[in-house]
Amino acid sequence: MAMVERPGVAEQGQAFRLTAVLRRLYLAASELHPGILAGLLVAHMAISYAALRLAGEGELRPAVAFLYWYATTASTVGYGDLSPKGDAGRLVAACWIMPGAIALFTTAIARAFAGLSQRWRRRRMGLGDYKGMQGHVVLIGHEPARTARMVAELAADGRRDVVLVATDDLPGDDPAFRYIRAASLTAPADLARAGVAAAARIVVFAPSDAETLAATLAVTALNDRAHIVCFLRDGDTARLLLAHCPAVEVVLTPTVELVVKALSDPGSSRLLAQLASHTDAGATLYALRSTVSGAFDEVASGLRARGAILVASCPGDGNTPRFDLDRRIAAGDRLFYVARERLSS
Repeated sequence: MAMVERPGVAEQGQAFRLTAVLRRLYLAASELHPGILAGLLVAHMAISYAALRLAGEGELRPAVAFLYWYATTASTVGYGDLSPKGDAGRLVAACWIMPGAIALFTTAIARAFAGLSQRWRRRRMGLGDYKGMQGHVVLIGHEPARTARMVAELAADGRRDVVLVATDDLPGDDPAFRYIRAASLTAPADLARAGVAAAARIVVFAPSDAETLAATLAVTALNDRAHIVCFLRDGDTARLLLAHCPAVEVVLTPTVELVVKALSDPGSSRLLAQLASHTDAGATLYALRSTVSGAFDEVASGLRARGAILVASCPGDGNTPRFDLDRRIAAGDRLFYVARERLSS
């Protein structure tokens, strides 16, 4: 009885790999993958050039002249300053070059616009990816009125690189910010899409203190170098957060203090609100790093010459401003000043 030879393991593996390669090529060709489209375009141009040379079209023989004529033909512009002169060249252009070049050109344009349209739709739905951004501002949480005011204040301060992370379904075509639709304010994948790891400033302002606390902890796990500010309503929650994240700047609701201050010193609440706003026509409170050393009065005089009033200072490694006229300011300390516009460092 004759023995039938069966293919070995190596032959089976080679056949499997070849089948896989052919399958990938088929899928890429059927979907008009950009690489396949570029390859078809180059192949069509090469065959067209060779056919025109064989047809004796000397005017189209220089590479630059051929590329120019091919581009104007493919785009259907057709200036007419270059064209095949002989019958053979005209037949090549009519039967091969025009149908192929126009089809490839329109396909490439359609694919490019489809890609841009899909990218715009994803961003509008909050599915964009901003990992590539550096030094931007990220807002975590959304409250319609307050978030809009924060975005307006940031824009008035010259910040246009704002990414908003929200669990709400928002219109993503607002030019004032980029929008990330998140499953939750603590989802690592969504925070990563917002570019939290490379952000310079992060604001956490969730609808509740519990969400703000959780989101702040999630943010600090991704970025411990950014200036992180969070808004809380409860003092106990603020103390708990600062115990775990002392570098975070916590803003508490100052309603009681403002009411008492307004009673004792009429107009003070309006002044404080003006100092905190960049959209107000008056002066605003700013901060910068000192580049000089000296007594408080000396540094204050230097700022006054630049149109600013020094209010307080803070050690370079600290986070608590101090109004101390006797304190000597060192280079690198943070200076808090009031001015009509931010000073360059």
